[in-house]
Amino acid sequence: MSTTLESDALVILRALYDLADADVCPTLDLFERLLGVDKGRGFALITQLRAAGLMPPDRLGLTMAGLAVAVALPATEPRPMLSAVRPSCAA
Repeated sequence: MSTTLESDALVILRALYDLADADVCPTLDLFERLLGVDKGRGFALITQLRAAGLMPPDRLGLTMAGLAVAVALPATEPRPMLSAVRPSCAA
């Protein structure tokens, strides 16, 4: 198993810090929409952060180690969010 975090996982880490600073409660759906990834991918990235000890196992937050890493990361520009409701392909 690799101990190197993926760049999207680091984006989630920084987003957790920024959301906490803005007093916004994070959700898995919010991260998936911010990153433009599907449901399985968002969960896998959060699992990766938890395995590295940067997120607690019981909530979407930062451990002290996660806070230290998140603060050291450069701020990222938000990507256009995916819509929560996807349009249907009605003809």
